[in-house]
Amino acid sequence: MNGLTQGLAQLFQQAYEQGIEDGRKKVVVDHKMIGRKQFDVEFGIKVDAFDKHYRNEEGFPKPEGDGKWYAPAVHQWLLNHQQLSN
Repeated sequence: MNGLTQGLAQLFQQAYEQGIEDGRKKVVVDHKMIGRKQFDVEFGIKVDAFDKHYRNEEGFPKPEGDGKWYAPAVHQWLLNHQQLSN
């Protein structure tokens, strides 16, 4: 019975991790362009923090010619670069 319990626990863990991964792939941000001041409304990132900690990070999406960022690309970058504490 111990082997069965352990196998089920592993199966549930894999299903959970797959659910998390699938959820991360789901776009929850509108397909729109946003300016610097909109980062606070869209992502909870104040303009000063955006300029200091995000804007020039390696791989961070670049603004288009009008100085605006594609919101889903920013959202994906943030998801891929979040630091989770255990």
